[in-house]
Formats: sequence, C-alpha cells, structure tokens
Amino acid sequence: MSFRSRHWRHVLVVGLLILTGLGLFLTGWRTALGPLLPDDQLVHEWGGLLYTVALVGWSARFFPWPGPVKNAPTYTRWGFFFLVMLGVTGVGLLVGPSWTRSLATIGHAGFAAGFVIWAGWHLVRAWPVRSPAPKERPATGWQRQLVTRRRFLRWGGAALVAIPAMLALPTMGRLVIGRTLGRVGGAGQDAQALPGFVPYTVVNSYPDIPKDRWRLTLLSKTGKKQWTFAEWDRLPKVAFTYTFHCVTGWAVPHVRVTGVNLERFLLDNGWDPAREPWVLFYSGDGVYTESMNAREIHQFQPVMASTMEGQALPKSQGYPVRLLVPKMYGYKSIKWLIGIRLTTEDQLGYWEVRGYPQNAAINGYLNGF
Repeated sequence: MSFRSRHWRHVLVVGLLILTGLGLFLTGWRTALGPLLPDDQLVHEWGGLLYTVALVGWSARFFPWPGPVKNAPTYTRWGFFFLVMLGVTGVGLLVGPSWTRSLATIGHAGFAAGFVIWAGWHLVRAWPVRSPAPKERPATGWQRQLVTRRRFLRWGGAALVAIPAMLALPTMGRLVIGRTLGRVGGAGQDAQALPGFVPYTVVNSYPDIPKDRWRLTLLSKTGKKQWTFAEWDRLPKVAFTYTFHCVTGWAVPHVRVTGVNLERFLLDNGWDPAREPWVLFYSGDGVYTESMNAREIHQFQPVMASTMEGQALPKSQGYPVRLLVPKMYGYKSIKWLIGIRLTTEDQLGYWEVRGYPQNAAINGYLNGF
C-alpha cells in the first residue's frame, strides 16, 4: 500500500476519533446526539484503544511516522507523539484510581489541544500546490502535489473536521488551566469552574438565580411546600469529602461539600418511601431532570449542597444549590436544583432518555437489582 493511501486511511480514522471525542466533550454535541451518545462513547473509547495499539504495535505498516519517511518534514513526528500520548492518557481515563484519572484528564485535554494545533499547521504546511510549469525545475518530495478535484475534496473534508476541533480549543484550555491553576473566569459565584471540574450545561449557558429569588419546591400527594434560600439555609447541615466521577472518565478527588442531607429532609417533610418510592428532581435551567428511587437515596445519601471547597458554588456548578450523589456518576448530581417531586413511578431523566442507565452507581448495579 502506498504512503498516500496509508495517510488518508489515517486521516479518516483520526477524523472519526476527533468527531466522536467532540461529541463527548462539547455540550451542544452531546445534546444533539441524544440516544446515540452511548454509541458515540463506545466508538470513541474502543476506536481510540485499537488505534493506539495499531500506532504502537504496527505503526510501520499502519502509518510509518516513527520511522524515516522519505522527504517527510521532521515536524510530522510530533503528530505521532501527540496521538500516542492521547492513547496513553485515554487509557488512564478508563482505569486506575481517581488521582491518576485526574492527571489523565489534564493530559488528554492538553495533548488533544496540542494535536489540534499541530493538525492545523499540518494543513497549512502540506496544502496542495500546483505542479510547476514544464520548463520550471520539477517539484520534489512533498511539494509534488497536484490540485485535482479529488485532492481538493479530501483536503476540504480534513479542514471541516479540524474546524470544530479548533473551536473547542478554548474549552480545552479552560479545562487544563482549571485543573492545574485553580479557578477560571473570576471568583465566587461567577467563576466558571472549581479546580478539577469541567463545567457542563445542556442549555449552553448558566442560569442566573440570585439567592433572594431562589425557591425550592417540594411536590407530593399530600400537597406543596416551598422554601426560600434563607429558610433552607437554616436547616441542619452535613459536611463530607468524596470523589466526583464524570461518566466521560475524569474524576476529582477529595471534594469538600456542605449541604442538607436529602433523605433526612424528605423524611422530615412527610415522605413515605413505601407509598412514593420515586423522587424526581428539576433544574433551574428548565431542561435538565433526574430521578432516584428510595433504595438509592438510602444507600448513597445524596446531599443538597450549597458550598464546595469551603465556598459558595460557582454559577457553573449549580449556584445556589445543587444535588451531589456520592458514588454515582455526575449526571445524577443535578445542578441549579429548584424542584423535587415525590411519585409512585419513575420518569427517566435527561440523560437516561438519551441512553444512559437509570442506575448510575460507579461500581456497577446495586446489590439485589
């Protein structure tokens, strides 16, 4: 197989990995994928693993970047380096303790940003040029390229793949900076991220809910109750430290949280788990919903949190109050919590409708399910 054929096979595979990766990384893309999101995650994870094995084990046959390539610029070997490191950090996102996953998250985002920049430069450096006139000195090496319709379409397709990746660079940068240097985007409730967290939202914005206008509404068969923030803040608080796990692989260890224990709050307000075994949650963004059953609430002890790391939640983290569920993946920890409903039947949450399991326990299904 010619070098050119190998090159375009490589472009197609990497392009697929970039697109599926953006589907996991960018909120708008995650929402647009809907029920296909788990399939996107499966393709990205397994495709990335197999591609890394191909690069490391059979790179000379698959795409010979590490070895000498006639007339190939030295900078092309950086592309191979970035791709191998993306594979290594990708494995780190899937296995290992929380602190190694946190390091892998930084590395994966950093190397992804580096590869996107490299790919943009590669498109400029290797852009097809017209062949010289017959009387001119013949072009050599990588300059020997003709601007044909097929070549133009190939390069145009590669550019289309690179454009959304370039647009994702600022978010990648915020992820790396936020996980290494601390808060990003200001202080207090306006900060975009606490150290280690990747701010996700399904509405591409953060609801503006001042404390003096925030209300928590509890609906059940017995009626409706409502709390202002001042009233809610006078309830007994609990404090604990846990590890926040995102379903996309990253984790933040040793997160200090203060808030109101959900089970205690519900029981104190007349909840009968036998009569109304399902609890539904509603977000102030007007879109996001979640649910848990009585057994999950008793086992995992969720908290309605108002502070993390000793300070008020940033707006991107659910200010003024959010749910946090230890030992469950983060999509259960609904942000901007404004409503709770007790019911006899489950209603699938935002991501469950899109294919995620209702049971989000990190270590597998609950005993007895």
